[in-house]
Amino acid sequence: MQDLAKKIITLVGGDENINSLTHCVTRLRFNLKNESKAQTKELEELDGVMGVQRQGGQYQVIIGGKVGKVYAEIIKILPRLDDYDGQEETSGEKDSLLNRLINTLSAILVPSLAPIVGGGMLKGFLFMLTSLEWADPESGTMFVLNMTGDAMFYFFPFLLAVSSARRFKTNEYMALSLAGVLMYPTLLNAALAGEMTNVQFFGFLPVPVVNYSSSILPIILAVWLLSYVYRFFEKVIPSMITVIFTPLLTLLLMVPVMLVVLAPIGFYVGEYIAQGIEALINFSPLVSGFVIGASRPLLVLMGMHHAIRPITQQQIATYGYSTMGPMNFMSTMAQATAAFAIYFLISNKKMKQVALSSTVSGYLGITEPALYGVLVKYKAAFVGASLGGGIGGAVGALLGAKSMAPVMPSVLSIPVFLNDGAAGFIIGLFVTLIATFLITFLLAKSVLKIDDQPETSKVKEGQIEKGQNVVTIGAPVSGTVYPISDVADQTFSKELVGKGIAIMPDEDRIISPVDGTVTIAFKTKHAIGLTTKEGVELLIHVGLDTVELEGEHFELLCKQGQTVHVGTPLIQFDRKKISEFGYDISVIVVVTNSDEYLSVLALDDQRKITEEETLITIVPGLSHAEDEVELVLE
Repeated sequence: MQDLAKKIITLVGGDENINSLTHCVTRLRFNLKNESKAQTKELEELDGVMGVQRQGGQYQVIIGGKVGKVYAEIIKILPRLDDYDGQEETSGEKDSLLNRLINTLSAILVPSLAPIVGGGMLKGFLFMLTSLEWADPESGTMFVLNMTGDAMFYFFPFLLAVSSARRFKTNEYMALSLAGVLMYPTLLNAALAGEMTNVQFFGFLPVPVVNYSSSILPIILAVWLLSYVYRFFEKVIPSMITVIFTPLLTLLLMVPVMLVVLAPIGFYVGEYIAQGIEALINFSPLVSGFVIGASRPLLVLMGMHHAIRPITQQQIATYGYSTMGPMNFMSTMAQATAAFAIYFLISNKKMKQVALSSTVSGYLGITEPALYGVLVKYKAAFVGASLGGGIGGAVGALLGAKSMAPVMPSVLSIPVFLNDGAAGFIIGLFVTLIATFLITFLLAKSVLKIDDQPETSKVKEGQIEKGQNVVTIGAPVSGTVYPISDVADQTFSKELVGKGIAIMPDEDRIISPVDGTVTIAFKTKHAIGLTTKEGVELLIHVGLDTVELEGEHFELLCKQGQTVHVGTPLIQFDRKKISEFGYDISVIVVVTNSDEYLSVLALDDQRKITEEETLITIVPGLSHAEDEVELVLE
């Protein structure tokens, strides 16, 4: 291992070319200063290296199950890499500025959404109550409820101060203090009164008088700079007086810089972006609504849909509503409806179950089962969902549909869309449902006919000889199985770490599918290594690239070395929140020592599966001829 570690360090460009290093269950994840210095071909030819992959600004060297040992050897050689805190994990040369910007904004905005969603839902209910004259808008009760629904929007900079401080790893209370300066009542009242445009600091520095309530970028920029300034003073001021002087000097420097430079820049940039988007939508609501509604399934597949979130949030900060929210909602409903249409079109019982369960989860806002389990499989459904979402989005946009908060599109979040554009939203929704169903149905019956194959057996007949002692591996989670070759990660899809299968989970808990021992329990909590009593080495990996979450939204329910039995809880995770961060939540089950067996037979069709139901059948080798090892996946 030591020799392999030395060769890897040399071939990625040496110590001086490595910014940082982490690892997951199969890969060394380098952040290199210059990827062109890495000798990829030579690395791939190294004995012990399964491949090289570039993804998300990382240079990933695929090792397999022994990655932990190789990582430990590299840390022995380069101890400085062990101090890495994850701050620069995605800041590699190949990670574009736009990609980093979107990731940072999403990481800051998403944690603050809980009160925003609650407030938006409440505002929708209050609008409905007052519109139907079921409540007196002048009553004390409505005053309190309106205050409850408005507070988080008005004081949004405080929420962002906390999530920004966590993202930039600086003092949260100092960040909140800066938000307090932006929201200082005298400044806001002066801006609202419009009696002055600026005040003079030191008699010559103009401080623009701006209403920063509900703003986004000003506090994010300020906290970003704060993280550097605060660390600088902490480093240079003697420890005996740093408690007093670090906060003092930081505030004395940060507040003027924030009020004179950063906050005005952030405010006007955000305003102009929102106004530009609004102008484009107003120029042609039909075209913009169609494009956004139709393109979302493709954007989700490409992992680019998160670029929409900051724009939606800025629209709400500027105008108090978003016109893009309803377009995204229509697309989500279209994806669920397309899966529903497939339910009526096919006779295969397993696929009917997949389509129906995907429909239900889709209407509840989780579209991955429909997208990956149905739409990708049936072109008619994909086209139907795209066109139906586009048509519905266009109609909604044309009729003035709006959302009051950046919620996850779901039938449960409909109250957010109940405002003065409610009629347009409701009409657009009905158009989406009808158009999607009809288009999918007609396409499936004509130019894009679906392949409605009868049910097939789990394992091809003849693969298992009579009398052989096979080992069966059950499903660690209920969901929809699909071939590992379709996994959007070449490490798994090319079976570099072993043969296996993928599951799009329906539940948030992973159980042990075997009797055995927990041989690897990663501190990032997203993967587990098991060894069965028969010696089968199993890797259960939850999500793709979820190592980047550093354990957030995961909970380990077992310990390394623990003896487990079928049904023992292993991992608890939050599918909804992980999906909101843009990660594929597929659960990958891999037999990492596949080459020691004659055959590793996985389910050969896309279907619904429940916990503990047989997922993989392993046939012990009668010989070790490599050409006899076969994974049955069609």
